Amino acid sequence: MADREYQRLSRSHVRSAFTVAFASRCSLWLGADHLLLVDSNGYTETYKRFYFRDLQAFTFTLTKRRLVWNCILGIATGICLLGWAIDLLSSPPVTAAGIITGTIVTAIFAVPLLLNNLLGPTCRCYLKTAVQTEELPPLKRLFRARKIMARLRPLISQAQSQGGVAASAAAASEQTLVTGEGSALPRLPQQDINAPPPPGVAG
Repeated sequence: MADREYQRLSRSHVRSAFTVAFASRCSLWLGADHLLLVDSNGYTETYKRFYFRDLQAFTFTLTKRRLVWNCILGIATGICLLGWAIDLLSSPPVTAAGIITGTIVTAIFAVPLLLNNLLGPTCRCYLKTAVQTEELPPLKRLFRARKIMARLRPLISQAQSQGGVAASAAAASEQTLVTGEGSALPRLPQQDINAPPPPGVAG
């Protein structure tokens, strides 16, 4: 895949959080007239192309993944801090080696906890065409997903207007519904996925 033909929209992410061995990793790329979703397991790569003229909607669903990680990392960080408090009150006093070790162990949990909150809410992103609904695993953070959608909206609008599609990509890309933690975005009218595609749209 030539770099001059595609621009990377996301880093590679594991498709499932519960797979370790033979985990499939996904990345999202921007082509001239389509999105490219790449699945790689280290041995083979699978490519899925979604042409701008065929896109109907992007849907974002908030998840509790950030909250779960906050609980796990927060408990671990709390245990480390409690250990620090016990060591400081113990006799003899903490040695330099103990301070270094304790700092490293605490940072292992505290730094990811901080990053998890700075990156914002987690979500699932789905791409919808007339024939399928595909999850986009690389878009796991709402802030990042919205930023990419803002970049794609004019490209989709241009492709669909040139193809004679009545609905603009601005409306299509804004047909989003966010549920779960946080407040919901306004629901806009959805196109029927079982309806035949408009004239000029490839099936």
